[in-house]
Amino acid sequence: MISVVFLSLLLGAAPNDGSGAASAQSLEAPPVADESPTAWSCTADTLRSGKECVFEAELTPAEPNKDQAASNIRTIQDMARTLCAESSKSSSTEGKPDRNLATTCEKKYAAAAERCGLEGTSPIVDAKGRFAPAARACYRAISGVLQETQMAASVGKTAVPAPKSPPSRGSASL
Repeated sequence: MISVVFLSLLLGAAPNDGSGAASAQSLEAPPVADESPTAWSCTADTLRSGKECVFEAELTPAEPNKDQAASNIRTIQDMARTLCAESSKSSSTEGKPDRNLATTCEKKYAAAAERCGLEGTSPIVDAKGRFAPAARACYRAISGVLQETQMAASVGKTAVPAPKSPPSRGSASL
């Protein structure tokens, strides 16, 4: 009886002779790469949230091209209005952006975006929305502008004004 059980276990665990197709879940199946951006990839969402990220875009460098440089700057500037409006919102104003703060953000953002041409050697983001590794300086510059704006929105709207100093007692006349 024991030998029958042992023999059936051995035969059941015998290596596959290749006659059956391996399922995608099987350890014998060839590996499949997941080409989608990882959760750590630098994208517009990580820029918006201020999270740490990894520059993992896959781009092939090319010869410098003025059109590509201009396109890169336009891509970044297109994000400005949305990102600055979101950054200038304060929780105390029920989610409404501060127009003055948003305008200031857009001006600083536009100045920072001038670093984003990458000399036209590659697109600023790949087809999957990931920032190019060469865009580190650009990403940091616009991220800094957005973080300053978020800080100004949270401090400016939630700060309690300083109390007025009481009149000095020595100045009262008798």
